[in-house]
Amino acid sequence: MTVLPRDPRAQYRALGLVLLLGGGTAFHLHFWNPRSVELAELAERVERTERANALAGLQDGNLAEIHEDLALGERQLAVLKRLIPREGEVEAIYEAIAAETQSLGLELVRALPSDPVADSTGYFVRQQWVLEVEGGYHDVGRFLTQVASFARIVRPEVDEIVPSRITDSGRQLVHARFSLETFVLPPEDAVSSEDG
Repeated sequence: MTVLPRDPRAQYRALGLVLLLGGGTAFHLHFWNPRSVELAELAERVERTERANALAGLQDGNLAEIHEDLALGERQLAVLKRLIPREGEVEAIYEAIAAETQSLGLELVRALPSDPVADSTGYFVRQQWVLEVEGGYHDVGRFLTQVASFARIVRPEVDEIVPSRITDSGRQLVHARFSLETFVLPPEDAVSSEDG
């Protein structure tokens, strides 16, 4: 009994069929094997888990850093709150400004407060005044320096300085118009009602 046919063409066909079956089997075992697909999925899962673990490790390390940043921010806010007056201290700031003008020999021509405006952060209220003083140029400069160095935060901004008049002694006086801005802490009950 012969396994291969006697016709050479039929032998080539049989050989091609055997090679095709062998190649298909090899392909199935080495490339398309469901087990290799499963192994690839497992490898991908392991890689994702390792990335998540590495990220979690970084976050744990950052947690201490975040706590330090938070503590620093709280300390800076406490310092800022000491520099910012309470609502009732605004009058004391105005009195300090008036006393400063008198001590430097300036005349306080006008002091016009504007309505307080809530700051964009919601923690503070902006209080502004439009002030006009008259006196010597250098005295006005000293006045602005003194106001800017108050224990509480007060920002002066010069709007205009123009010559006003000459005194009997021949001294040139200037008329200065400027705005003052300070940030005021709202009353405690307003802050606690917003938090609650």
